[in-house]
Amino acid sequence: MDRILSIDISAKKVTVEAGVRWADLDHELEKHGLCLITSPSSKFSTVAGWVSTGGMGLNSFSKGHLSSIVSSIELVTPDGSKRTIQSNDPLFLALFGSEGQLGIITGIVLTVREISSKTKPHLMFFDGPGRALSFAYSLASSPVHPAHIVFESAAKFSMINRALGQNRFPASDAIIVSVETEESERLFQDHLKSTGVNEEKEYLARYMWNERYFPMKVRKFGPGMLGSEVTVPLDILSDILSKAVGLCHELGLEPLFEVHFLSSGQGLLLCYYVTDQGNTIGYTLDALKSMLLTSMLIDNGAKPYSVGIWNHPFSNAEERARIDRLRQAKTTLDPNDVMNSGKYFSLSGRFGGLPSMAFSPKLMRPVLKTMRIFSPVTMRFMRMGYRFAARRLKPKSRTDLLRIADECAMCGACVSVCPAYLVVNDERVTGRGKLLAIKTMARGSKISKEHSDRIFLCMKCKACEQVCQSKLELVSAYEALEKELEQMHGKDTQEIEKFVRYAENMPEYDKLVERGLVIGAPKHGMGGGEPDV
Repeated sequence: MDRILSIDISAKKVTVEAGVRWADLDHELEKHGLCLITSPSSKFSTVAGWVSTGGMGLNSFSKGHLSSIVSSIELVTPDGSKRTIQSNDPLFLALFGSEGQLGIITGIVLTVREISSKTKPHLMFFDGPGRALSFAYSLASSPVHPAHIVFESAAKFSMINRALGQNRFPASDAIIVSVETEESERLFQDHLKSTGVNEEKEYLARYMWNERYFPMKVRKFGPGMLGSEVTVPLDILSDILSKAVGLCHELGLEPLFEVHFLSSGQGLLLCYYVTDQGNTIGYTLDALKSMLLTSMLIDNGAKPYSVGIWNHPFSNAEERARIDRLRQAKTTLDPNDVMNSGKYFSLSGRFGGLPSMAFSPKLMRPVLKTMRIFSPVTMRFMRMGYRFAARRLKPKSRTDLLRIADECAMCGACVSVCPAYLVVNDERVTGRGKLLAIKTMARGSKISKEHSDRIFLCMKCKACEQVCQSKLELVSAYEALEKELEQMHGKDTQEIEKFVRYAENMPEYDKLVERGLVIGAPKHGMGGGEPDV
């Protein structure tokens, strides 16, 4: 389910299976002088995944919602039938952000475009979010027609400086802008002069523009990350952002704010913060803060970005048309409620209807609002929980290996670029699989010899490091893990070398080399020759 089926260069149409990753598609399109019109912030997610979870992302300011570039979607419904839903079908829009409620997406036809050789990012810093947003508003309504506009809060640059180990960026609020034509670039420079705004050096702007594909990078400082995603009308964005800053201060959070300007006069507001996912109570309390933050944003005019269990308390804040559209599509495509039953329209699970009652908007939203109003009392109880968790539940110690495993976002970007996985189709050989093995061992569980043998098939090619959302140094972790496993089960060097020679002769390996993902091992570095296994 991860094949690119066809590329029609003249029509600028591409047909893909649901599991194709955006990065793989963009790479293949580049060979034909084409590129994506819009994409999610993680290009290592799948095409169907973004359809199912929202469709707002990079270039949404100039190109609109993902649905505007999708011609048709192939869907397998719960009764086993296959339907091709065209863009003019009343059911079409309901599929976007449906979170798997309506069926299994198996194929998609997308419109693409010619590559622009004039794309250039720009980075401007400002004294406070108000001035940054004022500049962004003026730019959005100007003749410049930028491809994309993003607001980044000062905390983001503090985190990046920390990750870099040096102060490369001012710890100030900023606007990042991308333009794609010579005319837009000329008009943008005129706009800078008219507003008296100075931009940073181009290499800093390009660094930040590249960082848009690695939003999980800062989670290593938790290790873990939580947050809130909502859409906000731009005319209330400054006010709602100010209130969010105030609530985060009351809740003891150090948030990073990011706003992607959209074509519809809206902004996609992301507020996220680091947390220690290894501390169960502390992590749960931090998750409650996320709900308190979302509650405040929605009470002040925002809308939830996605549907699902976590946002169920705010389902009555959804646009009525969106809810009705999804409900009607559910009745048409899945009348027996087979797909993701008990996950949106009404919640259910091991405890029957209790989750539905507890997460009911009529109950949960007033409770969250009350907790916000009495935030000093709320925080007093939370601090008691944190103190207890720090004493009793926080890991006594974290080895370097376990810390790297906890820093992993478990996104799976490493899976599709692992040459060993492409041969054996066993995720235990991948980066994610090995980090899960580290967690298993940290809990005191055993790793079998057969499992250990799989882990040793790692080719140390560093493709996983190239695409890692958290930008982890993985190969050194693999080597440390292998030392531990060798002491337990031994290591069959001959079998490993035979496997490496075989894998390096596979066409899939050559494709990874061509894309520049294999940087840690030379071609046939374990002896070369014809495959003999």
